[in-house]
Amino acid sequence: MRFTTNTTAKTPEMIRQKLIHMGFDVAAGEVINATQACRMFLRSQPEVKCHFMVDESVEDYFEEFSLDSENPDFVVIGDHGNRFTFERLNHAFRLLLDGAELLAIQKGRYWFSPEGPVLDCGSFAALLEYATGKEARVTGKPSTTFFQLVLEDMGINPESALAVGDDLSTDVRGAHDMGMRSILIKTGKFRPEQLSDSPVQPTWILSAFEELPGLLSKM
Repeated sequence: MRFTTNTTAKTPEMIRQKLIHMGFDVAAGEVINATQACRMFLRSQPEVKCHFMVDESVEDYFEEFSLDSENPDFVVIGDHGNRFTFERLNHAFRLLLDGAELLAIQKGRYWFSPEGPVLDCGSFAALLEYATGKEARVTGKPSTTFFQLVLEDMGINPESALAVGDDLSTDVRGAHDMGMRSILIKTGKFRPEQLSDSPVQPTWILSAFEELPGLLSKM
């Protein structure tokens, strides 16, 4: 089992510690997030130079890569919160026009904070895509890059895997594109209209996470 998330403002170990604090027994290496997938991708690029637009809490996570805010190979966009100002977005826009590639750690449209829904980094990535005509490379869900990383880490093939989540556009679509089965939980981000409008459908639908053991016992 792996806990997968598009959270970009935390490292996998930060997420694991939070789960442990909540009472879950999570071993080291069982959490894989989009930030980790992004770092693994950048490691595959020789002598890569990057302009990062990420959360301050994960800046050190990328310290092994050369920083270049004038002529980077990649503009890397993740959770940047209130630092997504016009000036910074416009600077990224110009870097992309000058030849940099756009690397989106994930492309979620929004997430839920205690105060309500909040624009996610995917919305800002889409803005830059529209402005430049370039398509972002995505390292988080639903990209096959991310799901392949998880499957390889577990040593299994897509036909043996089952994805469980509450998001049609990331969890279910990513599983579908990889040839995996999926379970949609109708909690969290789920909205009924999304299910009726989606061309991608989950293998199973559950109303609550508590129903999962019962379904698994029948497989």
